[in-house]
Amino acid sequence: MALKNKKLSPRVSSTLLGILFGLLFPLLSSFIEMRLQGLPQSLNSLLLVQRSNPLLWIIDTAPFFLGIFAWSAGNRQEKLEDQTIHLEDLVESRSQEVIRQKLFYEALVETTPLAVVTLDKSQNILSINPAFKDLFGFNLEEIKGKNLDSLIANPQNTEELKVITQQVLSGKGIHEFGRRLRKDGSMVEVEIFGEPITIDGSLIGVLGLYHDITEDKQVKDLLAASEERFRKMFTDSPIALRMQDFSKVKLWIENKSDDIRANFRDHLLSFPEEVKELFSLIEIVDYNTAALHLFGAGSKEELHGKIYSVLSKESRLEAVDILCSLLEGTTSLERELAYTRLDGKLIYSLTKISVMPGFEDSWGQILFSNIDITDRKLAEERLTYISLHDIMTSLYNRAFFDEELARYEKSRVRPITILVMDMDNFKAINDRLGHQGGDQALQCIANIIKSSFREEDVAARIGGDEFAVLLPSVDFLMAQKAKERILNGVQKFNAKNPNALPLNLSIGFATADKNGSLEEAFKKADEAMYLEKKTKTNKV
Repeated sequence: MALKNKKLSPRVSSTLLGILFGLLFPLLSSFIEMRLQGLPQSLNSLLLVQRSNPLLWIIDTAPFFLGIFAWSAGNRQEKLEDQTIHLEDLVESRSQEVIRQKLFYEALVETTPLAVVTLDKSQNILSINPAFKDLFGFNLEEIKGKNLDSLIANPQNTEELKVITQQVLSGKGIHEFGRRLRKDGSMVEVEIFGEPITIDGSLIGVLGLYHDITEDKQVKDLLAASEERFRKMFTDSPIALRMQDFSKVKLWIENKSDDIRANFRDHLLSFPEEVKELFSLIEIVDYNTAALHLFGAGSKEELHGKIYSVLSKESRLEAVDILCSLLEGTTSLERELAYTRLDGKLIYSLTKISVMPGFEDSWGQILFSNIDITDRKLAEERLTYISLHDIMTSLYNRAFFDEELARYEKSRVRPITILVMDMDNFKAINDRLGHQGGDQALQCIANIIKSSFREEDVAARIGGDEFAVLLPSVDFLMAQKAKERILNGVQKFNAKNPNALPLNLSIGFATADKNGSLEEAFKKADEAMYLEKKTKTNKV
């Protein structure tokens, strides 16, 4: 059943027909020859005629040649049929692809949030998608065939639309931003895309896309206004502000070993030259006018590369602590720092350091705000000085002397010697020269005492004309030499001022050795001073 239904190929069927048709020629020729010779119609007569007539041999080849000819014709027919079938399959496949692409495009256009409009080459509307209707408020029925430019052009800038139209019609794609008119007369901010549609190099239409950027534009305008306000606030702020880039510092730290990062502060203290190297990596992003004024610079260029030099030596250790805090993740901190202006003047600043949002990992932007507290700092130092010193003589006062006496009493520092001194003729100087003369005498004695001792020694005025000196790590013999230095100083002063009333001092001292009491030593020194004064009085 399968063999019956199987169709022969054109090549086989044509060949068989050619052979069968070719057989007619030798058969017909043989039958005619037998008739002419009067032979009976039989196989023997057929063989006799074939042997006796060579011309029939040629005719006998007709089935062979006609078979070949028919095979060739069938072969061509089969190829044509194959090509036809292939072409039909190709056409069907291409048609299905075109239909699929058309459906895909239509679905894309229908669902895209972009407003899409197709135009002919005269800019007349052919179709719109739902997003176009939502954006501009037009139905296809009311605008189909109408010129797009006349419907949505910005009435305040019609020339802009003409230029865009000419570009698209010339075959160029466009990407622009502008304002377009809605059906209700309101304006909308849009991002515009226009693409020419061409076939074989000929323009047949235009595809237009519109993206509503009204909210984006508002956000950008607000952001720009905010940035402008920040810029103005930054520039005009009376507080010295500077923005600096620490990203290279962060990379420098990250490239160090884990051990160095874990002990970063100790490492920098051990290698102070690396602190200077780190500061050379800091880049200036911006300074405001107040910052330039604070550092005594006329321009940003004058401060370039001088971050390390303007930071005073006393604050460089504080700067190391700041870096360590930033490394630990701190994003905001406040410190009192001292700076050396470009003119050499020392200033004090309350400095707030803030890592800007978004730069916590890179340290790309760190804001420094500096409030000049030099006057306040100097006032505090002045108050501190006044609270610890005698104003007239600039020596320490009795309160500070007592505090140091109590502190050393608890310490393990020994020996400690205490000298107690009293002017012998202070009342006579006051009576003869007045209080001003007495004040000058006290100041002269104070200067002699200051010049006779070290910075770590505590020299104080503990009464009207009474002085005391606390000498850590000084034994009895060294104290004797200290007393001699003071008395020699008094003698030299009197020798230089022969016309003035001579200055005289009575000095007593005592030493607290290991486990000795400073309070007892002070009493003994005071007693020794009064004993010396009494001896001088008895001699007079």
